[in-house]
Amino acid sequence: MPLDSSTSFVARSYMTPFFETPWHQHEEYELLIEAVGSGSAFVGDHIGEYSAGDVFLLGKNLPHWFRKKEPDMICSAIVVQFREDIFGENFLMLPEMQLIRKTLSQANQGIVLKGELRETVGQTLRRIESLSGFTQLSALLDCLHQISISDQISYLTQSAIMNFSKQDQDRIHKVFEYTMQNFQKKILLEDVASLTHQSVSAFSHYFKKSTKKNYIQFLTEIRISHACKLLVTTEKSITEICYESGFHNWSNFSKHFNKIVRQSPMKYRKEYMQTAGKNKLGEGSANI
Repeated sequence: MPLDSSTSFVARSYMTPFFETPWHQHEEYELLIEAVGSGSAFVGDHIGEYSAGDVFLLGKNLPHWFRKKEPDMICSAIVVQFREDIFGENFLMLPEMQLIRKTLSQANQGIVLKGELRETVGQTLRRIESLSGFTQLSALLDCLHQISISDQISYLTQSAIMNFSKQDQDRIHKVFEYTMQNFQKKILLEDVASLTHQSVSAFSHYFKKSTKKNYIQFLTEIRISHACKLLVTTEKSITEICYESGFHNWSNFSKHFNKIVRQSPMKYRKEYMQTAGKNKLGEGSANI
């Protein structure tokens, strides 16, 4: 972390092209808000979507990558990074810090904020860069406190954290990026393995050891994540979405969608539309 003598942690904005960092890990905790843009979130073995306003708390050495939706999209994030020893040797052991201590340990699973908590912490993060001294440190503590006392959070991964060399980080990022660029087409394991200069057998073992899932499972989750996005952001038929997401027949798409999302594509779209309708109705009522 680039620190000066006036601060013990980093709080700064990163905008394209500095927003674009590859799949990586670091020993600092990271609390961030996606300020502008949208795309895919890779956190540990989690694959999902992110959009502007989303807030994440990531534990130390938890691998992550926020990949923007389109190559020419402008994205930015406000990022706070701090080390475990920021508060000194004994501060986290105080009784008053018990909940924050627990939250930091749970951050190894990757935490995403929801509802009012997302808005409250997000507002603080949007101004934390402009603060200094004790006021900035207290803003960070307040964010951690708000997270620690709330149930408006979700955990993203259960996998144990591994330490990766720079070479491994680069290798895995290359596989992730290739997959994101080609998942709508047929992908051969031989072609993916060649990116890492390994045989198919060696690559399959290496990828599963590194990501806690085999490559086909990873590819399928990428395709289902894309299908979910199309279901809620377009009016395309489910058959169109099936093929546009890289599946070659309906039964295979339906089977994997039900297994991963635990409901049918039709029900997923219907429930989203009902929730969106209720939210819009609530906004309308508040304005009357």
